[in-house]
Amino acid sequence: MLAPSHVNGESTRRIPTSKAAPRLWLAGAALVLLSACATPTTYQPAQSDKGYGYTETKIAEDRYRISFKGNTVTPAETTRNYALLRAGELTLQHGADWFQIVGKNTDKDERQVGGGPDVFVAPQTAVYQRCGLIRCDAVVTTTPGFVDPGMPSTTATQYTSDLTVVIGKNPMPASVESYNARELVANLRPLVYGKK
Repeated sequence: MLAPSHVNGESTRRIPTSKAAPRLWLAGAALVLLSACATPTTYQPAQSDKGYGYTETKIAEDRYRISFKGNTVTPAETTRNYALLRAGELTLQHGADWFQIVGKNTDKDERQVGGGPDVFVAPQTAVYQRCGLIRCDAVVTTTPGFVDPGMPSTTATQYTSDLTVVIGKNPMPASVESYNARELVANLRPLVYGKK
């Protein structure tokens, strides 16, 4: 039972009849789901072909395709740096000294997210009991129904950076697209993992 409250010297008691609780629950669930995706993709192997993170495919003895797929809050520059870092790490894992980029691409995938259908909110009725010194009166108030336009849609952008690289041992080719794997890894790891 709800405790009475006093308004203008009179005692009132509200009897709840609202059906707003399901809407509040849905709004809370949406907030939890959105907050779960609010951080950029971490540097990690992808858990599946369509997952976030890096993948690598050997295409020839010394040639690899490396991809890094970020979520909708991972900037394009981050996906490019992560793909470069993976190329450097892969080069070192295979006992090579350098890699040369022979193909590169950053895909931008934009889609509309959110937005929902209009929702009709039914009229709400509340009954109050207003008591004075001598008698009590029942007061009925009604809020009219309305159409809630739902959440607005937004554009979500997702980037995937792809590199095709050739790896090898010194001497390194004289090309602007050739990288010393040790130097590159030493320079990019602090950007990924923080200063050490």
